[in-house]
Amino acid sequence: MNGAIATVRRFAGRRVLVVGDALLDAYLHGEATRVCAEAPVPVVEARYRTLAPGGAANTAANVASLGGQVCFLSVVGSDDASRVLRHELRARGVDDSYLLVDSGRSTVHKVRILANGQYLVRYDEGDSRPLSRDTRRRFLERFRELFAEHDTVVISDYHSGIVGPALIETLTELNCRSAKRVLLDSKRPLAFRHCPLSVVKPNHLEAAASLGWRRERADNHLEELGAQLMRRLLTEWIIITLGEEGSAVFGRDGSYYRVLPRRVPNAQPVGAGDTYIAALSLALDAGSDIHVAAEIAAEAAAVSASRAGTACVLQQELLQRLSQRGDPLSEAADLRELVERYRREGKRIVFTNGCFDILHSGHVTFLQQARALGDVLIVGVNSDASVRRLKGPTRPINSQADRVAVLAALEAVDHVVLFEEDTPERLISELRPDVHVKGGDYTVESLPEARIVHSYGGRVVILPLVEGKSTTAIVRKIARLSQSVPVPTTDRGQGEVAPVEALPLSSSAQVC
Repeated sequence: MNGAIATVRRFAGRRVLVVGDALLDAYLHGEATRVCAEAPVPVVEARYRTLAPGGAANTAANVASLGGQVCFLSVVGSDDASRVLRHELRARGVDDSYLLVDSGRSTVHKVRILANGQYLVRYDEGDSRPLSRDTRRRFLERFRELFAEHDTVVISDYHSGIVGPALIETLTELNCRSAKRVLLDSKRPLAFRHCPLSVVKPNHLEAAASLGWRRERADNHLEELGAQLMRRLLTEWIIITLGEEGSAVFGRDGSYYRVLPRRVPNAQPVGAGDTYIAALSLALDAGSDIHVAAEIAAEAAAVSASRAGTACVLQQELLQRLSQRGDPLSEAADLRELVERYRREGKRIVFTNGCFDILHSGHVTFLQQARALGDVLIVGVNSDASVRRLKGPTRPINSQADRVAVLAALEAVDHVVLFEEDTPERLISELRPDVHVKGGDYTVESLPEARIVHSYGGRVVILPLVEGKSTTAIVRKIARLSQSVPVPTTDRGQGEVAPVEALPLSSSAQVC
């Protein structure tokens, strides 16, 4: 598996086609000085104005700023808003030559008025009618040409008239033949229910509204929400973004993965979803798996949300954030440069490793004690294949992505790195930590990697185990409880229960 840092470094030159609604975002900033005499509203004295591409245009701008080579297809009017939008796109490295002109339309223009940094009002101008017959013909012709030239396509649908039934029908026809990587960011995902897709990314409210669910039901039954959407769409993955609660990734194979939230003080979420889908598309085009891509997208969106207004995120900014925060799914190659920097700063590097299948208080205490032995704690985690070899075919209970995400969220842990081998000897040889820490079920003499640590002058420390805390004991206890407590299920008749064999212990059984 490639880590997040290595993946983001491969963003440069990745080709992505973005199709959707081209909007212009304007922000009028001022100060509220008094109350208006004509009505009980504040008088705002204008100070300055900021302009930015919005909607699908913001997605395209973020693909470019993150290092990708973007082709943006949309329709605009022949008006001042379109001229400003073209200027703003070119300033951000986006070619505007694929913006088709319909002189009968007006470009969608969203104006936000802020006083002392607080939103007062937003008013929208522009045409959201379906495309005219002639414009639709020209648009679909160009779409067919560009679709054939790209492996990754983003459909960004803001319901402003560009993405209509004709485009959906054409996309369905083309992708049934070509099987391109198509990502959908739409307020109405079920309009694409017959179209083969790779990823569908609604937010929580959009997902609930598409199924006619109330907000309360969606909040309390997230996994059911994802499962029902999956049954109605022809997509490999669904990612439901949850704002301050992170996101949830649902797979066609029934898998479920939670991306932990990135806390952003005074978050400004305008446009963060566009940044998310831009980073996600680049990560997948660069060969990342969906879990790493979702983690990268969450980091990019967090950078965007930390800015006021509609913002673009630079590739270097994303790399810097991943390096500072600790790559949640990294490899040794990603960490070597960072470890050398720590050494130049005089910091002491501590390393430990394990499966960490079901994290319990014994693990947390051990990791806190390990961190106290130095300045930076790196945790090596056995991959799923490695755990199966060591623990048997029924393990791990939680996937490597889940195990890494939970460890990365602990305050004591600075970096988490996966390894495929049964022992961390190769990893230790590459990172050369100052201190290697293991639990009291080992001795220095029985530790395979002790020889390597001692060879470069490192130190091995054995910490005592927390008595009575064991992953194996927890698994056995859960198995005993599952055999003794009837588990009702709505998939069977009234009063029946599912057999224990049908209820495997897995991450997909989490309650969120």
